[in-house]
Amino acid sequence: DYLYQYRTLCSNLERSLSALWGKLASEILMQNWDIALEELNRLKEIIDSKSFSSPLNQVQNRIWLMHWGLYIFFNHDNGRTLIIDLFNQDKCLNAIQTSAPHLLRYLATAFIVNKRRRPQLKEFIKVIQQEHYSYKDPIVEFLACVFVN
Repeated sequence: DYLYQYRTLCSNLERSLSALWGKLASEILMQNWDIALEELNRLKEIIDSKSFSSPLNQVQNRIWLMHWGLYIFFNHDNGRTLIIDLFNQDKCLNAIQTSAPHLLRYLATAFIVNKRRRPQLKEFIKVIQQEHYSYKDPIVEFLACVFVN
């Protein structure tokens, strides 16, 4: 509650962003998955629209967003669909491929358990093929064996 009040009163954008990260963390800790999802989406909008000091800083914030989002996506009722929606966006997928390929395993898991997103799976298989030489994981290897080999 205090972080929300602080954010509304704060005029410094950096501190407001830090308070939003804190609010996301506190909602996750309290297991308020719906509110945490709203905060995650708010953070995503800010990261996508805000001009950071460097592109690397923006990519790092996007990667942190995806890491924190894992708590929400695997606990929220609609999380397996939402993780595919977020991680499969071009900006997030580029961040995963360049700086955090280990996140591919969570996206692969979401595709395996989500039957409604099978059409997007073909595009993801192409990503797995591209990253096959730089990243290997049992779950990603499973999808590669089933759909590629």
